[in-house]
Amino acid sequence: MDATEAIAVIILIVAIIVLVYYYLLNSPETMDKLRQYVPTSGDAHMEEVLGGSPAELTEAAPKDKDSESVTKRIKVKLSDIDMSGISTDSFSNKIDAFLDAKSDELIKDWSLATTEDLENLQSKFSETTSNVDSLEKDYMEFKKSSQEFQEATQEKLNDLDKRIESLENK
Repeated sequence: MDATEAIAVIILIVAIIVLVYYYLLNSPETMDKLRQYVPTSGDAHMEEVLGGSPAELTEAAPKDKDSESVTKRIKVKLSDIDMSGISTDSFSNKIDAFLDAKSDELIKDWSLATTEDLENLQSKFSETTSNVDSLEKDYMEFKKSSQEFQEATQEKLNDLDKRIESLENK
């Protein structure tokens, strides 16, 4: 899988998650069912520990704008958006435009390889293999000439040995 396929898969996954979120946000029936399955408190025995229901404790706490959770503020802002004008095509086009604008930065940050990088690597590999082949050829020539040199040297040494023996025997 190359980089463009990976980015396309990531875009599709993000788009599906966003669509499911907006669907759940805009359909009260499914939100009610979801709230039935997800507990409202973190612990089933929270009432025993705190000595009251969590709803009573939250009602007793003072409410001001600073203590309002970020999630509620985001929900309010997202629920104010008119979703009828937003389509998946425009959302995909915005993501594509963002990725086109930031593609160089993404490639650098994620250490992705581009086709240029692969072509450079392939040319370096070709050059290296040709250099290795020429080195191997040169080594074989050296080995051959080295053997010839050793043989010639050995012959000369043998000749010198014979001459020394003949001089010693006289």
